[in-house]
Amino acid sequence: MNALPALEILHVTKVFGSTRAVDDVTLSIPAGQVLALLGQNGAGKTTLIDIALGLQHPDPAGGDADGAAGTARLFGMAPREAIRRSLVGVVHQTGALLPDYTVGQTLRVFRGMHARPLPLEQVVAQADLADLVGRRVGKLSGGEQQRVRLALALLPDPALLILDEPTAGMDALARRTFWRLMRAQADAGRTIVFATHYLAEAQDFAERTVIVKDGRILTDAPTDDIRHLDTSCSLRISVDEDGPAARGRTDLERDLRALPGAGDWLIEWPPGAVTIQGSGLDDAARLLLSVPGAHDLEIVPSSLEDVFAELTA
Repeated sequence: MNALPALEILHVTKVFGSTRAVDDVTLSIPAGQVLALLGQNGAGKTTLIDIALGLQHPDPAGGDADGAAGTARLFGMAPREAIRRSLVGVVHQTGALLPDYTVGQTLRVFRGMHARPLPLEQVVAQADLADLVGRRVGKLSGGEQQRVRLALALLPDPALLILDEPTAGMDALARRTFWRLMRAQADAGRTIVFATHYLAEAQDFAERTVIVKDGRILTDAPTDDIRHLDTSCSLRISVDEDGPAARGRTDLERDLRALPGAGDWLIEWPPGAVTIQGSGLDDAARLLLSVPGAHDLEIVPSSLEDVFAELTA
């Protein structure tokens, strides 16, 4: 089983009217990997997830009703078969819960739908629900309800977890709690595929990131490698208000502009500092450090958010 990809999509296209929500996408995710799907609204992330789960069916790539359509497989089998075998757990952004049931009652109802579910106590612990078992679902916060959905996804002891915008609408504390729980699932060896609007979540949690736009894959690489696609960085150095750097700002900026590559730099002068954003800032750093009254140099590399903005602009 582990030799097969946990999720495999081959030449999948999905059309809604005049919109190609997914356009000839091929994607293979090995067992045990944590992958983030990034993209703006309408990029095709949710449609890809729906096709992977068998909730949508691929269309023929050429638009010909008699043509060949792409395929989606989970562990080498049709999505519905993998789900029937309890190999897949799903956490949606929203989803039908039973508001008048307590958390414990909800878990017991759904537990009865699986052939070999995990012990209830184990799922409650994994989703951090011990203090909420007796509360009605309708009285829970959004973050607490997502932990209930996570518990429901864990009940069948799945090998693959698919999460579609699981922390949308949560506050920062609820998001941190949710991803702490998810890290434990990744450490346990589960394959995790998640779509998110929060780039920090992909940067902190995913070992591989796929960026999609207009139904196509723009970039597919290890998350750390994607961060380095943009070689620009930000430089900041403090300057004494009455020092030579501040007094001679015009001359210093002229000297900076004369350096190789400076034509693409963004140079700004916030109070008490000089900041530069761009590529190849080593010469700028050496020049600034040679100026009396300039100190505390800091260079910050590009973030995943910088790369995402550049690629999807």
